[in-house]
Amino acid sequence: MQPADRRRTLRVPVRGVAVLHSQEGPLHGAIENLSYGGALVDVSTPLAPFFSADLELRFGEHSSVVSARTVRVEVKPRRKWRVAVAFDGVDAATRDAIDATITNALAAARRRPILVIDDHAERRDALISLLLERGMTPLAPKTPLEAIELLTRAQLHVDICLLSPTSTDFAGVLEDSFPWVTTTEIDDDIETSAGLAISAWQETPVARLGSAIG
Repeated sequence: MQPADRRRTLRVPVRGVAVLHSQEGPLHGAIENLSYGGALVDVSTPLAPFFSADLELRFGEHSSVVSARTVRVEVKPRRKWRVAVAFDGVDAATRDAIDATITNALAAARRRPILVIDDHAERRDALISLLLERGMTPLAPKTPLEAIELLTRAQLHVDICLLSPTSTDFAGVLEDSFPWVTTTEIDDDIETSAGLAISAWQETPVARLGSAIG
């Protein structure tokens, strides 16, 4: 398969919001993965297969509406559902937005980003150097607000956070607002700390995407 054909068939892990506009009202969900022909969306209300509706896709500041139909509904734990939708019509602007989103995800698979939150400056700097040596892209914000800003950038696809034991408040923020982020704890053994974070990253959908594209 040629690279362009493989790109068209890939289902790429993304960060975005989907709003299904049905007769019962809008249903909000989180986009789990995306292709040019459809998406996988996590929702908190079940939908019937073969249900057609307008689907609003929100990626960062871009928003567009496509005609879509549900083709598969899966039950998840904690009263959640995963809905596979197929797009019936995609205009040029929406296709450009999907293309940009897929491009960002492919770039993240190559960058291998890891967020580093540690108020111990010397240890943090040593971790950053070690992660760089191992081919990762460490992101070390100086404040919680900077960290949140990085996590909300759809193009970065940050799934792993190295977190110091003193960052309990920020751990709560991650759990509540960024549930897709896996945290690993920092201690004074930086080799082990970096290794655990890299191992966790290798289990993420973005890492598996990196393996798929080579």
